[in-house]
Amino acid sequence: MKVVLYPSYFSDVITLSFAYSAQTIIWEGHGNYVKQTYRNRCYIAGANGRLALNVPVVHTGKGFSIPYKEVQIDYSEPWADNHLKSIHSAYNSSPFYQYYQDDLEKLFSEIPELLYHWNLKTFDFLIRNMSLELNFEETTAFKNDALANNLIKAKGKPLYSVDHYIQVFREKYGFLQPLCGLDLLFNLGPSSIAYLKSQNKRLRHS
Repeated sequence: MKVVLYPSYFSDVITLSFAYSAQTIIWEGHGNYVKQTYRNRCYIAGANGRLALNVPVVHTGKGFSIPYKEVQIDYSEPWADNHLKSIHSAYNSSPFYQYYQDDLEKLFSEIPELLYHWNLKTFDFLIRNMSLELNFEETTAFKNDALANNLIKAKGKPLYSVDHYIQVFREKYGFLQPLCGLDLLFNLGPSSIAYLKSQNKRLRHS
């Protein structure tokens, strides 16, 4: 089975659940860049509730569309350091954060120029540490895929949901979703892959 996805910033748990059983993921990067999506945003569970981490991008001016693959990251502000600090603050007390901390800091020390490539690296970080083996292709032209379009949206109520798992600050805020894959990894560690397997079966029949 092949699944079309847009590379997103530390893909959320719902997207990872769909990706779990895909024999091949086809990355879509030819369509125009769209604001307020998971292309440059992810959510973590912070001390004050769900917290958005946004990657700033270089804007080309009003009314001008640019392919997703060509969007450049804006380095005029220290967003990477801020994101690392926020992630550390949120997950330092989680069961597995310290186990992956060094690899995460290394990832943030080698950020490419293009958002598309950075998102591929964050996805690789997640699946590698979750021991999830997948094959990949890239589209050669824009592929307007309904599932990919639904999963990349960061605004509005999600069309899908996942079962509860242990989270930091759960006693204060209840179960938060959708959150990025870092939340799953830091809370469940090696058990993340078993969780994704269970969610994939449920989402496929929802």
